[in-house]
This record gives sequence, C-alpha cells and structure tokens, in this order.
Amino acid sequence: MKVLYINNYRDGTGWANAGINNMLALDAAGVDVVPRAITFNDKDSEYPVRLRELELKHAKRSSNVDCDVVIQHTLPHLYSYDSNYKNIGFLAVESHDFTKTNWQRHINLMDELWVPNAESKDAAKRSGVKIPVQIVPHSLDMDSYQNTEGRKIKQLEATFTFGFIGEFVERKNIKALVKAFHMEFNPREPVTLLLKTSKTTLEEVQTYCGAIKKGLKLRNAYKEETVVVGMMEHQDYVSVMSQINCFVMPSRGEAFCIPALECMALGIPTIYTAGTGVGYAVGHPVRSTWQPCFGAVDTLPNLDTSDTKWKEINILELAEAMRTVYNKYKEDANYLKDLCIAASKKFDHKAVGEHMKELLNDG
Repeated sequence: MKVLYINNYRDGTGWANAGINNMLALDAAGVDVVPRAITFNDKDSEYPVRLRELELKHAKRSSNVDCDVVIQHTLPHLYSYDSNYKNIGFLAVESHDFTKTNWQRHINLMDELWVPNAESKDAAKRSGVKIPVQIVPHSLDMDSYQNTEGRKIKQLEATFTFGFIGEFVERKNIKALVKAFHMEFNPREPVTLLLKTSKTTLEEVQTYCGAIKKGLKLRNAYKEETVVVGMMEHQDYVSVMSQINCFVMPSRGEAFCIPALECMALGIPTIYTAGTGVGYAVGHPVRSTWQPCFGAVDTLPNLDTSDTKWKEINILELAEAMRTVYNKYKEDANYLKDLCIAASKKFDHKAVGEHMKELLNDG
C-alpha cells in the first residue's frame, strides 16, 4: 500500500500538526507514505525528522505514479480528482454545518471523506455530503509525553490547577472559563487558573481577564490568573502541561482538540463542552446549546457565519463541574490518571495507523 499525502505540514499550525501525525500514524503501521507539502503561509516551521526522511526517499516526482491512494488533507475547494488513485479528502469541522461554503460539491467528487470525530461526520451529512464518511481520529507519539522534566511555574506549586491551552480566539470561549472560575472559587482557596496561549501578549491576556472580572462585580480583589504566552520547546511544553490537575476546554467547536489528548496521555482529566468533538476525552462533558456563530476567525467569507451554529457551554454547570473535580480530586486522582493513560493508548500512532490501513484495505 502506497499513499500520496497532501497537506500544509510545514506551516506550524494545528492543521499542519494533524497532517504530520496522520502521516506518522500511517508510517508506523507500515504504509509507504509519500509526503507532498502545500502551504498557506510564507514561512516553514520545524517538522519531524521522519517526515524529512520520507521526503528524501520520495523526492522524485515519479514517486507519485505508483501510489494507490491520494489523501488530500486541505480545504475542500482545493480538492482535485484523479482517476489513477482512490481519492480521499480529510476534513475537520468546528460548527453545525458548512452548507453555505459549497464545499459539499467538491467533497462529493472524492471517493471517500475522512473526518476526526462524529461531530464532523454529522456536519458533513447535514451539509449534503453523499459519499462514504469514515471517522479517523487524530493521533500522537504517546512516548514523547513520558518525560515531564522541564520548565516549572512557581505559581502552580502547592495549588490545584485548572488549565487552558489553546488559541486566543472567540471560538475557544475563554471568557466562559474565566467567568466560571471566579464565580466558583474565592481568592483564599488554593486553586489556580493557568492560561497558556501562543499568539498574543501577556498584557493582552491580563487586560482581557481584568475586564471580565470587572464585569462580574463580585468582589474588590480577585486571584490573578497565571498566564503563559509564546512558543516553547516540546519538553518544556509537556512539563508545563504536567503541572495541570484538570484541563478545561469551554470551546464552541473543536476539530479534535489536541491539548485534551495530550493531557490524557499525561493522566489529566478534561472538562469540556458537550458536542464539540472532544467526546473521546476522559472527564466531564458540560451541557451546551446550539447558538449562532459570532466572531469566528475570518478565514473564508461563507464559513462559520451567523447563518450556522456552534455550541455554547452552560457557565453555571461549568463552574459546578470545576467544583466537583476540585472537591473529589484527592479520592479520584489515581483512578482518573490510570483511566486517562489507558484511554490514550487508542490514539497512539500505531493504533490509529492500523485503523487507517484497515480502512484503506477495505476500499
């Protein structure tokens, strides 16, 4: 089995990370992978040595000729059908549907569509996708999360830490988390909220949180959030993540949420918005309702407009879930850690790669 895999894996984005791990999963399962890079920005980022080895192995354009399958992990309007291969599109969706984008017309030219979760499959069917849709979850090199030596954060010592890791964008709904935390916990309790984001400044995050606390009007003094910004080496990133006791993702929609999977590999439970693509996580789903999209990142003009919907978490129930985890942590910690680590094994490169290979062979 030889697979041509097209993706923007040199871009250093979450989408690129998903493509990298899909290719490494196929490789781990013994599939011959031919990586072909496209790009949506003007600078290359670091990517694994193994992919560089595969690029070198298949450097000649003639390597494409004897492929059995082409997987196009890019935007659907860029899909191109070639009758020499089995054509598979890979798509992740963060809202109720994509009807207004016209993507379904391009997707229906493919032989098959792969998506990372049931929510994306449902969105595809709502949008008029007629071809077979298979669920292929994202994966990680779980062994790379065993070493937690690295950067330590003093403010997280001798405290219970709720942590958020992700983009500083409206879809992530950080406002709901900040509200719930300060509504539920008073400054005297040994509880901390960690916010880790990469593409903003410390002052921006502090100002944002300050405005929320001012709007709550609960007290004169609040506990300060612990804020970490900027990129960091993988080992430091894993170390910071390992200092979290509970990961919280109040997002309105997730393609998959890699940080929740990373936390699971470290034995850390997750509180998350129900129905947002994080259902694989060990932890507490919080009730949500469909609401019109608002403030989505301006990528494509017809994507995630207020004509479609995403999920809005119930803030009172989020606060309640955080209190429950905090109160029961000492008695549940070891059980939850073992449960998380055991569940994470299903998302190792080899396990997901074998699932992908099985789907390819079935076709």
